[in-house]
Amino acid sequence: MKKLFTAGLFMALACCYTAFATPSSITTAFQAPTMNIEGTASSIVSKLDKSLKLTDAQKPRLLNIVTSYLRQKVNIQPLQQSNQKAYTTKMNSMQNGLHAKLKPLLTLSQYTEFLGLKPKTFDDTNVLSQLYY
Repeated sequence: MKKLFTAGLFMALACCYTAFATPSSITTAFQAPTMNIEGTASSIVSKLDKSLKLTDAQKPRLLNIVTSYLRQKVNIQPLQQSNQKAYTTKMNSMQNGLHAKLKPLLTLSQYTEFLGLKPKTFDDTNVLSQLYY
């Protein structure tokens, strides 16, 4: 009986230890991802500058557009976990707004090139993914 009680106690302690040692999926699922908006926007504009050969007049305007877009994206990020349908709707609206602002800023060939830069899927290593996904 003593061995059974001791074994049960050890099992209970092991369960309690693992329950508190691993982070809860509830707390990690709702943490908002952090992004250095200004740094990310600068990296995006720098990468687009190399690909699209932007003029000096286009760069600051593009930086403002991208920074504004990224701020909006960060603001709706919590919806991705809590209300996927609303998140998708807002993202589509934001994407349309981004493209509506880019069309008059870029030349036709630059805009066509911009559309061709879209990665096939979201890629953390490609900063341009932040614009397309």
